[in-house]
Amino acid sequence: MHSSNRKSTTETQRHGEKLDLSFPAFLRASVSPWWLLPLLLVVASFAPAQEQITFRDITAQAGIHFTHNNGAFGKKWLPETMGPGCAFIDYDNDGFPDILLVNGQDWPGHPPHLAKSGATTLKLYHNNHDGTFTDVTRKSGLDISLFGLGVTVGDYDNDGFDDIFITAVGQSHLFHNNGNGTFTDATKSAGLWGPNEFSTGAAWVDYDRDGKLDLVVANYVQWSEQTDLYCTLDGSHKSYCTPESYKGTSARLWHNLGNGKFEDATEKAGLYDPTSKGLGVAILDYNNDGWPDILIANDTQPNKLYLNKKNGTFE
Repeated sequence: MHSSNRKSTTETQRHGEKLDLSFPAFLRASVSPWWLLPLLLVVASFAPAQEQITFRDITAQAGIHFTHNNGAFGKKWLPETMGPGCAFIDYDNDGFPDILLVNGQDWPGHPPHLAKSGATTLKLYHNNHDGTFTDVTRKSGLDISLFGLGVTVGDYDNDGFDDIFITAVGQSHLFHNNGNGTFTDATKSAGLWGPNEFSTGAAWVDYDRDGKLDLVVANYVQWSEQTDLYCTLDGSHKSYCTPESYKGTSARLWHNLGNGKFEDATEKAGLYDPTSKGLGVAILDYNNDGWPDILIANDTQPNKLYLNKKNGTFE
């Protein structure tokens, strides 16, 4: 559900370029609608017959062995309804995309007889260049247990190696790529430690165009184990509550200060809105002014499109 592209914006988005989707000159010679259909039919007749494309599951064959743990054990807690994110990342810059899979974890107080065999963690699979992958999670330092939900990949310190931000229930985490096949948890040193939220989607974006990637994080609702509500469909058994039962939470915007440090710029930038119940983030330049705008996809609330005012603020 909460997947992320390699960068928060494509190169086309970042530089304000547009793909030329116009008709060739000979098709634009006439604007009369009745000419258009026969001309399109002529062009279509010269197009090669489309081959049928089929897919087959090669997960096990490729060496990917992963089972998501949503932590469910009967209490019907809201985060258990969420699926995990994933990302392609060429973490070692060998030209072959590797795979990162986000995982959940068992809740505190989980009955021992239902507990999974060992703690569940993130999973990083290295591309072997032959269609197979090797689990390098422990070797890379990413064998971290957290209730992860989403992931976004970007080089926040401009050292040429992509870093990883994992959204989570509780404390989200930033992992710095050391450039030698390993990662270091930089959450505290980067100034991102503290917020314990229900974070879902995220994206890297250089919103002030200073050459350093900033971070926008979508948050879902105000939920915790202590504030969990009782909902029921039949009056006698607990069911999962819908998000309408909980108050919303504002997205967060982290401004990159350089030197590996971030500051919370949510309110200063005009993005603070506690009515949001965000699940996803999209970065786009919707008015083609060369400045990235932000779209927050909300659940049971209106989606929010924020226009970049080119001065560090949005509306």
